[in-house]
Amino acid sequence: MNNLNNQLEMFEPEGHKLTILSLGAGQDSVVLLLMHIENFKTNNIGFRDQFVHKNSDFLIIMSNTGNEFPATLKIVEYCNLRCIEAGIDFVYITKDMGYHSKSWPSLVEFYESHDTIGSKAFPKTCSANLKIYPIYRFIERYISDKYGVVYGKKKGFREFAAIHGKIVMIIGISKGEEKRTSDASQSKNRWYRESIQHSYPLIELQYDRQKCQDFLHTRKLRVIPSNCIFCPFLSKEELEYISRFHPEELKHWVKLEQNKLNRFQHLNKVQKLDANGKPALDRHGEPKLQNKNYGVFGVKPLPVVIKEAKEEFADWSDERVRDYRYSHGHCVSTSY
Repeated sequence: MNNLNNQLEMFEPEGHKLTILSLGAGQDSVVLLLMHIENFKTNNIGFRDQFVHKNSDFLIIMSNTGNEFPATLKIVEYCNLRCIEAGIDFVYITKDMGYHSKSWPSLVEFYESHDTIGSKAFPKTCSANLKIYPIYRFIERYISDKYGVVYGKKKGFREFAAIHGKIVMIIGISKGEEKRTSDASQSKNRWYRESIQHSYPLIELQYDRQKCQDFLHTRKLRVIPSNCIFCPFLSKEELEYISRFHPEELKHWVKLEQNKLNRFQHLNKVQKLDANGKPALDRHGEPKLQNKNYGVFGVKPLPVVIKEAKEEFADWSDERVRDYRYSHGHCVSTSY
């Protein structure tokens, strides 16, 4: 490792040789893709001049979660065609390419193989395992093959950055969602701190969600916010959307949750502990018990929440449900 450090110190980065747009196929990232293709101008400055180094190679990357909405997959096809027309490399990472881990080939396969389910009560790890990690595994292979840097254990990232400058990752987060941004230089991983630079053009351009939607409307595009179908962080309105327009997927989701609840029945009644870590007792001296067998929404089973949503939005028309799904994105707790 010391030899590598000494070698890297001999290089002087020449700039940002590689710029990558992380595509989620939602409203924000599709706007960024089109801005790049059109070289969209703000204050007479083209998008590429503002956000892509003049000597930089440009690449679009998206990782498939295996649980995308059909409408999202259609947008992926559209983006691919636009990239082909513009001569831009678009890499759509699917599980057969080998960049997803064996444990996380897709969201559904992970749930099925582990008898588990995504839950509001659990840490959110799906985005990292299905999007971020596969993308950086691909990039590691890509920069080794194209630029000749060493491959393995992330060493190539640091070598690449020392020679060519940091890899600029353009990320689709709009104005108003600044809390989702992160500073790559503050990462706990040295290779990431030293080789990656985040870029959030929509925030710099003052594009909020509405402005992004307006941008797409002028191009006759209707792009739904991108997220997995089986996302526990969705709202009841979005759950009603799935119930009406993707009922078979909803049945599958219910089944996956039930598999998890069946396997972990021993957690239905767990001894509660007091502040001192001792068994908590009720006023009769009996053990206090709690249900720690969590489903999608915690201890309230998915079918119950589905029923609540159905009753709550019974007077909503299909058009109103669709419009809500289009206008609201719920995955705003994940930082990039």
